[in-house]
Amino acid sequence: MKRYILLMIIVFPLYLQASSRIALYNDGGYGTWLDGLKAIEQFLIWKGIAYTEVNADTINNADWENRYAAVCFPGGYAYYYKLAINETGLEKIRNFVRQGGAYWGICAGAYFASDSVQWEEDGLLDYPLDLFDGVAIGAIDSIAPWDQYTMTRVNLNPNHPINQFEPASEMILYYGGPFFRKHPGASMDTVGTWDAYFNLPGIVTCNYGSGRVLLMGPHPEIEEDSDRDSTTFADELDDAGSDWPFLWSAIDWLLGQPITYPDPSALPKTRFGKRKKPTLNFQIAPNPFNGQTRVTIVASGGQGTATLQVFDVLGRLVLKRTLTALREKQKIFLNVGSQPSGVYFLQINSHGIIQTKKMLLIR
Repeated sequence: MKRYILLMIIVFPLYLQASSRIALYNDGGYGTWLDGLKAIEQFLIWKGIAYTEVNADTINNADWENRYAAVCFPGGYAYYYKLAINETGLEKIRNFVRQGGAYWGICAGAYFASDSVQWEEDGLLDYPLDLFDGVAIGAIDSIAPWDQYTMTRVNLNPNHPINQFEPASEMILYYGGPFFRKHPGASMDTVGTWDAYFNLPGIVTCNYGSGRVLLMGPHPEIEEDSDRDSTTFADELDDAGSDWPFLWSAIDWLLGQPITYPDPSALPKTRFGKRKKPTLNFQIAPNPFNGQTRVTIVASGGQGTATLQVFDVLGRLVLKRTLTALREKQKIFLNVGSQPSGVYFLQINSHGIIQTKKMLLIR
């Protein structure tokens, strides 16, 4: 009998850890915002929740549904999520949540989970995952026009169980996220609203079948004045206290666990000094060009990496390069190979800043 009790003490926590594992989507930076991804991973490590990175091939083709309690699509570009996850993968996600799994979407991941998206001047766009029966609408220019970012106040609904340990509001990073509007007859519970935008819903939950869905417009995973999120993004800003305790309770709700709150002694006690906001700019010359052109990149914020991507007018990726140890001023030659004449777009991502410029190839 004693041996049986000891076995239960050892095995039961291992079962809990396995059942709390989160599948964290990462497409290598094609659509996934890598700073946000790193911050989520550091938060999950801090909370003690196991996670595994998965890509589109896993979602679309592997039998992953029985190995995880939740799937998370982080911030980034929802359109690329839409391109990467095929109908088989979409149905796998829907069945996973319908049968009791959970979905966590932050910013782009929240857009991706909605029935439709209204993005800037693009009109109403159909999105096929349909976990949330409503529209995700952004960016909210009155908070910060895309692709700028800022801190903004999110008012928290005291009647939602996630917020039972929270103050009336939190200052959270805004970086292009939506507000949510449910369709008539649909269900949606509001966790938080945009104080600076008519108190419209910015963090919401809903049920899909037997599963739970948590959609976040802002980015509570980013610790603006602390380096424990393993990214320097937005470190020049101040969140007036960590957002991770809110996220702690939110993930408890997502996983169907008792809502808890972290030990306050585990929160950072010191503030980091203000840092100069990183900058990024680049020039393309010649432009128009014939096959090869020179790109001059000017970046501040310390040595880092830069991702260069060239897209055609249909949004298809035709070239991708990664620069390591990026200097403050760097010149590179860019060759688009055998691409036909036409308009292309060069996008550079460095220090969390994304800049895009048009190029004209003339053969």
